[in-house]
Amino acid sequence: MLPAEKPDWLPLGALLIREGLITSEQLELALIDQQGTGLRLGELLVQWGWVESAAISRALAEQYDMAFLDLDEVTFDPAAVGRLDAKDARNRDAIPICTLDDGLLLVGVADPTDVGACEELRALLGVPISLVVVDQAALHRALQQQYS
Repeated sequence: MLPAEKPDWLPLGALLIREGLITSEQLELALIDQQGTGLRLGELLVQWGWVESAAISRALAEQYDMAFLDLDEVTFDPAAVGRLDAKDARNRDAIPICTLDDGLLLVGVADPTDVGACEELRALLGVPISLVVVDQAALHRALQQQYS
């Protein structure tokens, strides 16, 4: 039996329409407004109250073929969190969560599209890492809790 063919990459707006989170008309309005504001599509849709930030994060995880992790359901390992100082965590919108059984450090990131920040994290942490997408609002709560 042949493996299932991976679906084509879909833009964020198309994923949100497919999931019934926005209409094509809403997407069109947001894309027009996006050009004038410089905001990312997801940021704009959340700002307008049309989509929850967690839904944007889940769609980004799907879009980039990454796992999504709900930080509100996580128990953080203090040793993992301590591998990255608060300033670096906040500047890169990322938080170390725990060390996995295979030795990789699990790190939650709000923006999987920021390749530069992800590469900086790898260099700063100095260990092999595995990235998961997390909701930005939950990340900011976790950063406040873990680094205060």
